Amino acid sequence: MLEQTFSGLKLLLFESLASCAELTHAVTTRIGGVSPAPFHSLNLGINTGDAEKNVGENYARLAAALGFDLQTVVTSHQVHGDRIALIESLPAGAKHFPRTHAHDGYDALLTGQPGITLMIRVADCVPVILYAPDRNVLALVHAGWRGTLAGIAGKAVCAMVRSGCRPDRIRAGIGPAIGPCCFSVHKDVADRFRTGFGAAGSVIAGDANGARIDLPGCNRLQLLDAGLRPGNIEMSGMCTACNLHLFFSHRGEQGKTGRFVLCAGLRA
Repeated sequence: MLEQTFSGLKLLLFESLASCAELTHAVTTRIGGVSPAPFHSLNLGINTGDAEKNVGENYARLAAALGFDLQTVVTSHQVHGDRIALIESLPAGAKHFPRTHAHDGYDALLTGQPGITLMIRVADCVPVILYAPDRNVLALVHAGWRGTLAGIAGKAVCAMVRSGCRPDRIRAGIGPAIGPCCFSVHKDVADRFRTGFGAAGSVIAGDANGARIDLPGCNRLQLLDAGLRPGNIEMSGMCTACNLHLFFSHRGEQGKTGRFVLCAGLRA
């Protein structure tokens, strides 16, 4: 990934998507905001225990750095499921951000409409961006372990195909998330991954009590199964729990932490 600093905010861009003229995107880090510890400093999570005025200022700084209007942002109250929202226009009526334009119960957002900024929040779960340059269709996916088992990344590709996209032309970026080095699970969850992914390498190691899971790798496998070309999938390779100086990690910080975001939009 490419690292860039805008107005004091350290942001990451997928190298394979940075040259797409119609697309703007970024993965935030925890650097450049105003929130105090343990949310230091660019916390973009609205239900973390951080003061809302801090979160609002952090969003204002992000919008200024990337040059988008906060009133064009569409988010969702994520529930670790597999529902996908098709965003064809901004909801009517402006509300106070960051609670504006938030849908309920969706973990993936898809749009082909310029001028709309999609955003998902994470702190260990896998953030995925999907972009079809030939059709100018964009999707963002929040894939926790439950959503990964439910196949949300692959289902998002299917939704893009229904919008006229060809999977072999879709470019994907799989962002910073908890890695197999740090994501240990109990035996019941490990068994579900063995059933869902077989011998594809998703279960890294284990014994009778549990195992470690490669969540980013599982999502890559789903994208390949959905028809994406291997060369069109960029992996960040960055573990959130191993890089607490850059990212918020729910596991790495025992639940007391903020959220970083993957945001993207089609230029108007």
